[in-house]
Amino acid sequence: MICSDKWVVQLVVDQCKAHEIAHWVFSPGSRNAPFSITVDSDSYFHTTVIHDERSAAFFALGMAERLNKPVVLCCTSGSAPANYLPAITEAFYRNVPLLVVSADRPQAWTDQGDGQTIRQLNLFKDFTHRMVHLEDRPMNDQTLWQYQRETALLFDRLSTEGPAHINVGLSEPLYQTSEKDRTYDRSIAIIQNSTPPKHVIGDLFRLISGKNVMVLCGQLPEDLALLQALELFAASSNVVVLTENTSNLFSSRFNACIDRSLNKIDSNKEQDFMPEVLISIGGAVVSKRIKSFLRRSTLTAHIRVGNAFPEMDTYQQLSHSFICSPSSFFDALNKQGTVQSTVNYYGKWKQLDYEIKDAMPLFKPTSDVLTDFHIYQAFFELVPEGTTIHMANSSVIRYCQLFDPIKGCHYFANRGTSGIDGSTSTALGYAYMDEPLNVLITGDVSFLYDSNALRLRALAPNLKIILINNQGGGIFRIIEGAKSSQQLEQYFEAQHSSDGKLAAHAGWSYKVCSSVDAIEEALQEFLYSPAVNFIEFKTDTLLSPQTLKDFFTFVR
Repeated sequence: MICSDKWVVQLVVDQCKAHEIAHWVFSPGSRNAPFSITVDSDSYFHTTVIHDERSAAFFALGMAERLNKPVVLCCTSGSAPANYLPAITEAFYRNVPLLVVSADRPQAWTDQGDGQTIRQLNLFKDFTHRMVHLEDRPMNDQTLWQYQRETALLFDRLSTEGPAHINVGLSEPLYQTSEKDRTYDRSIAIIQNSTPPKHVIGDLFRLISGKNVMVLCGQLPEDLALLQALELFAASSNVVVLTENTSNLFSSRFNACIDRSLNKIDSNKEQDFMPEVLISIGGAVVSKRIKSFLRRSTLTAHIRVGNAFPEMDTYQQLSHSFICSPSSFFDALNKQGTVQSTVNYYGKWKQLDYEIKDAMPLFKPTSDVLTDFHIYQAFFELVPEGTTIHMANSSVIRYCQLFDPIKGCHYFANRGTSGIDGSTSTALGYAYMDEPLNVLITGDVSFLYDSNALRLRALAPNLKIILINNQGGGIFRIIEGAKSSQQLEQYFEAQHSSDGKLAAHAGWSYKVCSSVDAIEEALQEFLYSPAVNFIEFKTDTLLSPQTLKDFFTFVR
């Protein structure tokens, strides 16, 4: 089929076709010629040409009302789309699904005194449920993913939420054509209901039956109802549940340390561990490895469940989003019965977990000099049950994901934006409203960023702080690329000479440890004695990343 050679135009037209929107009302123009050429060349579509944009818009309104289906309005740039406004306002207040596709000049030309270069992006912002802007630029994977995601979400809401607007910046030449060789459609279904509809859940149950299903759990508060529902769902052999300590979902059935497991998968066997269906719940996921792993997969479906950011497409394959509590979602699935499967997807992942658990106690850092790994290894062996553990960002939270969660402990971190600012203040505020022991593990840069919070110690005497001081942003010696940069020490690590004595000046009972042999005794006193509520471990800048590398090599 012959169509415009502009892939952004093909994308919009393909999305219309995929969502069964067949009727277009055109007003003649040059800038929208790529749309005229493409739509007219496809027998699926029905077109009407009306010169006056104001009349065209009301005409389309009448069509959409009679059909009870969306109708597309398409015009050139400049004042042309502005003439749609009266009909769009009418459609907005009556919830009639009109889709405005306005051709535009490339955004670089807006307000530059050239012809028909008005500000079109938010022309209908008060009277449309969604606006998407697309630019005619070279296609890459990132741009394609973004445009497919944004348009898919717009089309999903179009039938139920009234008018929407797609603005497309098109560069000259405008009349060139090509043989169509691919499609660009994508669908994302948003299901908003406190209790998922039975027929939708039934379809979903049939979809996941017999397939490798991965449930990935991000940051969540403790939720016993969810834990019980998820354990029941995970009883099937084709289901694996991956958690992080910030998920606060702990079960022997789940794989709790994602990076450890992924580290053990050979690249030539990676496909054996890929899911066919992904169900994601909760907020941010710490592991960068699982994000890369899932983006390399080819999913039948990615189902996101939860009330927060339902349109978030972290793994670039979102297909369904259920706006409801995860516990009600899994309860509804469980009522369908147990997923039947002949595959042991769970067993493949659990075997990795068992092998690593056996290897973990055998790993001993070879260095006699104190490293970051020494501290985390000792802490997770000694921390008492029931402790609330607060983790600063950067390397701290990543180290913490390598160790099995402690029974009865609760885990918290500022992972909404993953910033290093405010970790101490947040932990103090939490402990202020909490009675049991709270422990914050922080790195030196995070500590310095929020050092003013130390003056609040009296408000939360139940908070204790572990400072791991490697004299800078140690994560940059782990990240590929940064560690070999000439600017590493000054600009990335931001090496410094500060230490935890700031805490002593603020009234904390301060202790410092720099010896491997003294770790256990120092942590015992810190965790179980009221005499110390702040401990600083001074670790080696160079040996710490090497020890971490040695660990991953050992457990592989």
